[in-house]
Amino acid sequence: MKRLIIFVVFFLLVGCGSLNFRTAPSVMHNCQYSTRAGVEFSLNLLPSNKKSYQSIYIAQSRASKHLSSSYAGIKGKLTDQIFTRNYPKETFWRTQSLLDRATLYDDGYDDLYISPAQKQERDRKAKFVVRQAVLQNCQIVYIAIDSLAKDKDNPLLIESNEISINK
Repeated sequence: MKRLIIFVVFFLLVGCGSLNFRTAPSVMHNCQYSTRAGVEFSLNLLPSNKKSYQSIYIAQSRASKHLSSSYAGIKGKLTDQIFTRNYPKETFWRTQSLLDRATLYDDGYDDLYISPAQKQERDRKAKFVVRQAVLQNCQIVYIAIDSLAKDKDNPLLIESNEISINK
């Protein structure tokens, strides 16, 4: 009985949310970074007021942790793997509070009532797209790209102030 209790406690502490609350990237075994094919990038130095790279995730979820600023200057290579996670549209039953429920009415024709900019923002929030990358130290991270882009294989989609593509 004592072993069962220990197992249940261990499972609750580790098993349920281990992917979304991971604090260090996974490591690719036998990665051989120097012979790996792919577009190479480097992580730029962040300003002193930022503590993490906001577009680089440790796991493929919006709830996962961001890569810390201690990785500044490290190089990495993009892999061919792109992951897309679709989130449901917010409707009356999925809202967070009663106030939101009172102001939200979805009759199926909401595209008629919102501006093109609002529709684009809603569609961008409904999808999360990341591209897998391997760092020089063989750690695996995920870089967020624009979810509405048509050409998701284009490495220029991820270029930002945090990342420089090495050409």
